[in-house]
Amino acid sequence: MQSRILIALSLTLAATAPVNAGPDHAMPAKAVPKELETLKKLVGTWQGQAKTGSREVPVTIVYESTAGGTAVLERLFPGTPHEMTSVYTAEGDKVVMTHYCALGNHPKMTLKKADARSLAFEMAGTDGLRSASEPHMHAMTVSFVDGDHIREVWTSYDNGAKKEDKAFELARKK
Repeated sequence: MQSRILIALSLTLAATAPVNAGPDHAMPAKAVPKELETLKKLVGTWQGQAKTGSREVPVTIVYESTAGGTAVLERLFPGTPHEMTSVYTAEGDKVVMTHYCALGNHPKMTLKKADARSLAFEMAGTDGLRSASEPHMHAMTVSFVDGDHIREVWTSYDNGAKKEDKAFELARKK
């Protein structure tokens, strides 16, 4: 009787144990839209400057590929009180981004325009906001200057209207 209980317990534990995703448990790569593949090329650390009014502030952004290559995680100002995270992933054949903001909301943006030089995301609706009038990031465009330089422009809204654009000029940290 005890051996049956031990066998049943072992089988239950084996069935519910987390899968080790190491080389012995490799999973086939899942196809993702080409724009997400473009974002995966940003994996690494990027540093530069942002213009805020008349002053410039240092900016660091870290990109990581996660979830078996089906998502890109972006950490803006990592390790600071203003750290923010954006997650890029596919919904069907479209790339979407959710920006977890220091303002306490998480606007969801959809890729609206893509070409060889840039990807432009913009909100449609109010997903992730308590109301359309609260301050939030409404759009973001990443432009590919070359393999080691990018420019991000974040557009904020307040009271339902555009407030400002903040541009980040970044170089890949080597």
